[in-house]
Amino acid sequence: MKNETDTRISVINAILLAAVSLLSVAAIAIPSARAASPMPAADQCDAEAGSEHDLQRNLSFRPVATENLRIGIALSACREAFNQGSGPRQTFQLARVLHAAGQHAQAFRMLEKASEDGHAVAMVNYAVMLGERGGHETEFSLYQKAAATGNILAAYNLGVAYRDGVGTAANGSLAARWFERASVAKDNLGAFNLAVMLDEGTQIPEDNQKAAQFYRLAADRGNVDAMVNLGLMLENGEGMQADPVAATAMFAKAAEKGDAFAMAKIAKLEIDTATTGSIEPNEQANLVLTKSGRIK
Repeated sequence: MKNETDTRISVINAILLAAVSLLSVAAIAIPSARAASPMPAADQCDAEAGSEHDLQRNLSFRPVATENLRIGIALSACREAFNQGSGPRQTFQLARVLHAAGQHAQAFRMLEKASEDGHAVAMVNYAVMLGERGGHETEFSLYQKAAATGNILAAYNLGVAYRDGVGTAANGSLAARWFERASVAKDNLGAFNLAVMLDEGTQIPEDNQKAAQFYRLAADRGNVDAMVNLGLMLENGEGMQADPVAATAMFAKAAEKGDAFAMAKIAKLEIDTATTGSIEPNEQANLVLTKSGRIK
C-alpha cells in the first residue's frame, strides 16, 4: 500500500467526531512590496493575509493563496494591526506572513498567542511546530481543541496520531474514524490513509471493497498515490472484478503527474508481446506489488 508520511499529528476522543466540520491548515507564502492603504490596518491584514482554511477569516475579502501572499504589504499591515491590539485572527495572519518571510521564531510566538486566544488554525500550526520540537503531549491537546471547533486538518492529524501512537496510545479504530471524518470533509489525505488502513488490515479489519472506494475518492481529488493503489486493485481484482483497462487508465493518470511506478507500469503495458520475453524476470516482478510492498 502507499502510505504518505505527514508531520501533522494529534488526537481526540470519539465524542468530538460529531463536532468536526470544514477547515484545514494555514499556508506559507512568497514576498512582495509594501503599499499604502486607506483601510484600517486590521482590514488590510485580512485582505492581504486571510487563509482559505480559516473559517474565522474576514469574509469581506477573498482568501489569499500561498503563492499570492505579498509579504511586504501583508507584514506591514498585520504588524500594525497587532500593535493596535487587533484580535487573534490578525495575530494568526501575522504569524503566517512571518513564517513565509523566514522569521520562524517570531511566527512561533505569534502562533502561541493566537492559539491561547482560541484561534483554531493557529492551534493547528502551533501544534505542528511544538511537535517538531518534541512537545507531543501539548501538540495532542491542541489538536483536540482545534478538532472540537471543526478544523479538518486537526481531524486528519488526530487520525495520524491514533494510527502511529504519537502523543497517545495507538488505536486503529479511532484513527480510521478520524480519517473518515476528514474524508467526509473532502480531504484527500484522509480518504487515502483510511483506504490504506482498510487495504492493509493490520490495525483494523481488512476490507478491500471499502479500501477501493476510499482510494477512488482520494484519486478523484487528485491524490497520485491513491491512483496507483487503485490501479493495482483494479489490476488484481481486489475488492472488485479485475478490470485491466480501468487499471491502465488509473496508471496513466498517475504517470501524467510524474509517478515513477505508474510510468513503469505504462511502459511495460506498451511493450509488444513479442518482446515481453526479453524483459528480465526481476524487472517484471518489480512491477507487481503485494499489499505489504505498496506505498504507504
